[in-house]
Amino acid sequence: MTSPRFKGAVAASVFALSLALAFPVRAEEDAVVVTATRTEQRVRDAIPHTTVITAREIRESGAVDLLSLLRREAGFEFSQTGGVGTTSSTFLRGAATNQVLVLVDGVRVASLTTGATQLDQLMLDQIERVEIVRGNVSSLYGSGAIGGVIQIFTRSGRGAPRAGGEVSAGGDDTARLRVGFAGEHGATRFSVNASGYRTGGFSAIRTGIVPNANPDRDGYRNASFSASLAHRFVPGHEAGLRLFASDGRVEFDNAFGLATDRHHGSTGVGSALVYSNNQLASRWLSRLSLAEGRDRFDNLTNDNVTSRTRTRNTQLSWQNDLLLAPEHTVTLGLEHLHQAVSSTTAYVRTGRDVDALAAGYVGRFGRHGVQLNLRHERYSDFGRARTHFAGYGFDLTADWRVIASASRAFRAPTFNELFFPGFGNPDLRPERSRSAEIGLQYASGPHMARAVAFRARIVDLINPFPIVNVNDAEISGLELSYRGVLWGADVRASLTLQDPVQRTGAGETQLIRRAKSFGSLAVGKSWGPWRASVELVASGRRPDNHITAFPAQRVELGGYEVFNALAEYRFSKDTSVYVRLDNALDRDYSLTHGYHTQGRRLSAGLRHEL
Repeated sequence: MTSPRFKGAVAASVFALSLALAFPVRAEEDAVVVTATRTEQRVRDAIPHTTVITAREIRESGAVDLLSLLRREAGFEFSQTGGVGTTSSTFLRGAATNQVLVLVDGVRVASLTTGATQLDQLMLDQIERVEIVRGNVSSLYGSGAIGGVIQIFTRSGRGAPRAGGEVSAGGDDTARLRVGFAGEHGATRFSVNASGYRTGGFSAIRTGIVPNANPDRDGYRNASFSASLAHRFVPGHEAGLRLFASDGRVEFDNAFGLATDRHHGSTGVGSALVYSNNQLASRWLSRLSLAEGRDRFDNLTNDNVTSRTRTRNTQLSWQNDLLLAPEHTVTLGLEHLHQAVSSTTAYVRTGRDVDALAAGYVGRFGRHGVQLNLRHERYSDFGRARTHFAGYGFDLTADWRVIASASRAFRAPTFNELFFPGFGNPDLRPERSRSAEIGLQYASGPHMARAVAFRARIVDLINPFPIVNVNDAEISGLELSYRGVLWGADVRASLTLQDPVQRTGAGETQLIRRAKSFGSLAVGKSWGPWRASVELVASGRRPDNHITAFPAQRVELGGYEVFNALAEYRFSKDTSVYVRLDNALDRDYSLTHGYHTQGRRLSAGLRHEL
């Protein structure tokens, strides 16, 4: 399974971390994650390459939307057709949008018709924490987790009840408002948050390339809400609910319309979760949940609806964690998922059912760590899917660790691919992936660094037109990530070197909108009531398809470097004012051929944290 490129990446990873991190450290509690195993563990113990972005890091980033936050992370890329809120495509380890699973509080919110989650509609005002697990983890979560899983946790309550909020304004007629109330009262925790965002935006499409497009500004509005309630009846027994909704109105340009046409989309992403956590015995924790994820998109031209689509993912899940012995846990799970779509498009079928049985084991034997996962699923439309994950970690010292894993994943065909009238192919097979990775980790005090070499082969790729299983892809590369404190400054850095290629009968081509190299560096420093931070995000050249050419014509998007800066003054522990400068050098670049990106923009705000 190994190739020269993969072996070279392994050697590079060992060399890179061998040169790193003999810095003075201070004691700091390890972050806890759940996404890598579906049970709580320290992030330093996770075998898949896992990152947690905490509430403090989200606040100090100064970013507005989730995409702006994630673009700093190793392995993550995205493209977008304009500014905040416009349609995006995301890539994790080179895997496409519908090959990356996104969860909100554990709930699927992807469209059944496209397989994609509208990450571009998720503002950070409702988000408390983000966990990113890279690589094949379908054996934990099912379809779509070929490139990995991005799990978003909405705000929750803790401590004495209190109110908080934020207000900001900036260039392009941008304004933002958030209010919230959260805390604890006895055995009950609660949180309620609402926010609004609007921007006048800029003309998304490049009229020099598409002269017939409407040159007006393309604005965006968003209203978001989250709420949570949890009550502990007796020790070991808790029940609760979580709600989330994000509704947007995005204006956009059409490369094939008239210059006088006005286009906009009405969007929605939401989730609802009811759960019960019960310690049924001293070594048996049961988690029972009923959840529904929602996705909607209405396309309007000159205020007339041209298409409307709604997706519902309704899931009943029962997970049981059995503690066999200290540091040895077995997880058994049953899930039933019903996916339904309603649309102005007359799909041949409007729903499907998925039944899943999953088992996992996480354990330690001295300096050895093991993770094993198996999952069997049965789809009512195409049949069965089986996946697995086998991971191993060995502690070289208290700080250094070697990690390796092998896994299989899959992506179920979407309803557009299976049942779209006149084009769908009900005989499609799922896309399947086999991957392997090996890495070296350093974790001590505030320092956490990983170098991971990976290789994934995806077979039975679904060709968009005609819709058939015909192609395959191979993505190999090296991820380097670091977060910690150096010389009194908070530092986050990442670098990804990859070779994402697709193989067809015509030969081998680089996958579109994916660079062979990209990375980021963020440095923040606090002194007294002041804090200042700078951020660099950079990418190499990427191929794309020409915006108007048919049949498709390859073009190349230039590389870019974008600088952002933030300054903050704290009046107290929880209250501050800040100024953020996006794209400080006013770099003109494209994430999608034919479209502009955000130019230089200054914003300022006042914030009081919950």
